[in-house]
Amino acid sequence: MGGHITFNHNFPYYEKATQWAVDDWNKLARNCMVDMNYLYDKKGIHLVPYPAQFAVPLFPDEVKNRCLADLKERYENPQDGTTPDNFEEWVLQHFGPTILNTFFKPYTKKVWTVEPLKMSPNWVGTRVAKLPQEKLEELCSMDQAELANADFGWGPNSYFTFPKYGGTGNVWNSMAKKLPNEWFKFNNKVTGVNHKEKTVEVLETGKTEPTKMSYDVLLNTAPIDQLVNNTQITAPLDIVHNKVFIVGVGLKKPMTSFLEKFTWLYFPDREVPFFRVTILSRYGEVTPDSDKYWSVMCECARPIDDPITEEEMVKKTLDGLVIKDMITREAIESVYSITLPYGYPIPTPNRDRELARAHTELERHQIYSRGRFGGWKYESSNQDHCFIQGKEFIDRVILGEPEKLYKTGVPTIPRG
Repeated sequence: MGGHITFNHNFPYYEKATQWAVDDWNKLARNCMVDMNYLYDKKGIHLVPYPAQFAVPLFPDEVKNRCLADLKERYENPQDGTTPDNFEEWVLQHFGPTILNTFFKPYTKKVWTVEPLKMSPNWVGTRVAKLPQEKLEELCSMDQAELANADFGWGPNSYFTFPKYGGTGNVWNSMAKKLPNEWFKFNNKVTGVNHKEKTVEVLETGKTEPTKMSYDVLLNTAPIDQLVNNTQITAPLDIVHNKVFIVGVGLKKPMTSFLEKFTWLYFPDREVPFFRVTILSRYGEVTPDSDKYWSVMCECARPIDDPITEEEMVKKTLDGLVIKDMITREAIESVYSITLPYGYPIPTPNRDRELARAHTELERHQIYSRGRFGGWKYESSNQDHCFIQGKEFIDRVILGEPEKLYKTGVPTIPRG
């Protein structure tokens, strides 16, 4: 669920495996923008290039000049030796207060549901693009027409792939079908893990009593907070996640003309509930008839204790799409929605310390936890990351090779 795409260059092994699993792929040019209408004091939608820090030359003059002054000060007085304590300090260190307040604060609150002050800077890596001085000067020297066609620096991530049929799920369904059937046991519920006995309690489909399965080594991909609570192997973890509502809208053609070239759009605007809208029908054959229909997929994040219902979120989403002139109500053919109780693993300042505490106790009992919520590290939780985490885990257990992608925080002693 969500806008899961693949930048194949990241992991050759992942690319080889997914190409083996699925025959028909679409390759699309990444074209995403961010709605900054509130900067221009206008209703509806006002798109600028993403990432927003690269769009400074397009900002209103007053905001642009303040951003440029902030950036100039940082170029001339770099603080590379200073380690920020949180994400807000990281943004201030690299961009300054104007970009923090105009983009990072509202967007962070929208997608993460917490303020940047309550996030660690450790997750940033390549997720937040810095703005080199030469690039800024190059963009600032352009006129409006040149800026409309400027290269905003995606480099190798300027193209992505997506299955032509069946959506992202088709990758993993097809892969499973091509592998030995006895490797898998689907549609069963794990009701408990006994780390002292080294058994997993499983309730099989159609049965009323659970059975026990023994293990030598256990790899968990369920949320690590649930694993710790179930096993009571250590005290409950002080880690945080949010929930995400996915709202899909099927629409009758013609497609809204200004959306025809975009792959997805970002929305920091507080007036609409979604933080991202994906033009999903551009990705592949995902509607009953691509000559008659098109579709969008909206992602809306909320704190886990937010009382809003899925039905209320759907209404707000449809209202928001109309407000942004992306759809008309008359064109709506169907609406799909689902609530994901685990949406984003939030990189809070004490996350790494808490995860290291959990991994230390789990590994003493040959239990390992990886994946988006099994590992709880957003910076390595895309589907390609998670796939490679599985490969590297097996290489570690069988071949004694150290894992490179996922960092547990537990000191490892090399074999031999």
